Amino acid sequence: MNGPAGVTRRMAVLAGCSLGAGALLAPPALAHRSQTVLSTVTWNAAASVLEVTHRLHPHDAELALQQTTGATEVDITVVKNQAALMLYIEERFVLTDGGRKMALEPVGAEFEGDTLLLYQQCRLKAPPQKLAIDDRILRDVFEAQANLVNVRLAKRTRTFLFSGGDGVKQAEGLL
Repeated sequence: MNGPAGVTRRMAVLAGCSLGAGALLAPPALAHRSQTVLSTVTWNAAASVLEVTHRLHPHDAELALQQTTGATEVDITVVKNQAALMLYIEERFVLTDGGRKMALEPVGAEFEGDTLLLYQQCRLKAPPQKLAIDDRILRDVFEAQANLVNVRLAKRTRTFLFSGGDGVKQAEGLL
């Protein structure tokens, strides 16, 4: 085909070939997932329960269990491994109210896409007045681990960052 239609068609084919060749020759994009656990602490007034959710990457959870149990391979989709991870978290995520340790009960675990969610709760008569948080989840496994804790006890949400040698942080004044 000669004329404007033939030129346009050839240009489109050449442009498509150039894009395809460019995609083949381009270096692969290397994505690095950060080591972060996001925990939320929320007061559920209707149920008089302090609810805690931990969001972490399943592979990080498996590495933590390998390191703490000495196992060579861990499959976090297995319920007994999720229970072991909950015990690990119970040792490394501590809430206190006025210096008294709050008894966080395990509620369960589930997968949401490529994220593992672990749930805990504590029944209380009222939201904690002097909440303090100690979050050491995975900080013994990964040197660059950084954890975020969102606390919402009333209408305000406050975010706390835990990394390096951070210790207990106070979450007062949220009621």
